[in-house]
Amino acid sequence: MNRAVLLVFPAVCLAGDAACGQSPYRRPEFERLMDAVTFHVSFDADAMTADMAEGPEYAPSVYGSHNDAPPAPQFADGLIGRALVLGTGGAVYPRSGNVILERRGAIALWVRPENWQRPRDGNCVFTMTSNARFYLQRQGPDVDADGRVLRHEGVQYLVFLPEQRTPTLTAGSTWQNGKWYLLVANWSWPTFELSVDGGPFQVASLPDDPPEGNFGALVLGDRAGSVRGLIDEVFAFRRPLSVEESQLLYSSRRKG
Repeated sequence: MNRAVLLVFPAVCLAGDAACGQSPYRRPEFERLMDAVTFHVSFDADAMTADMAEGPEYAPSVYGSHNDAPPAPQFADGLIGRALVLGTGGAVYPRSGNVILERRGAIALWVRPENWQRPRDGNCVFTMTSNARFYLQRQGPDVDADGRVLRHEGVQYLVFLPEQRTPTLTAGSTWQNGKWYLLVANWSWPTFELSVDGGPFQVASLPDDPPEGNFGALVLGDRAGSVRGLIDEVFAFRRPLSVEESQLLYSSRRKG
């Protein structure tokens, strides 16, 4: 196994955590789950650098928002430590060994909406691949001048195959600004699954397994140029997560 550990999981203090001053991931019940981690980005150093990567390459290419306003990603206080401000830019990461979309795996991340509007608004990307074959995003709603729905709001998990219609998993159409939500996206092709806040997984299946080379590099962040929220504690795993493990991650949130 080719593992490159950049940083250990940071020691932090969660409000309401019995072991104040320690990362929740160091609690004994997290041990099996943390053993499955291949990639982790916490943003705690106000940077896009991975805290941990398993592949031989892990240095990201960092970019700002569209029209370079701002010219580089911005950071703010997050769920644990610091977080990336969605809409201000992000980074592209090599996936080899880090986010294994070709086989079985999972991505987990936290999102806090800000400035999400209704009944009309744009999309907001949390993570995707550089060739737009894998997405976790918020699709903004839209209506015409007579109030007829043109586009439904939803938090989406999308996987695309060449020249095929593929299903979409959609959840969380009424997420509130200022509140943290946990997304866990599993894949074990042709099946893929989505859980929100430790809840049951929605399940969908592709018509075929993704072909070799279907997925590009991993992208974190949104380039809208205006603040759309925060994203924090991005993990990738070498296997899908169970409902119990999704609930365990959800238990690491700040109380209150």
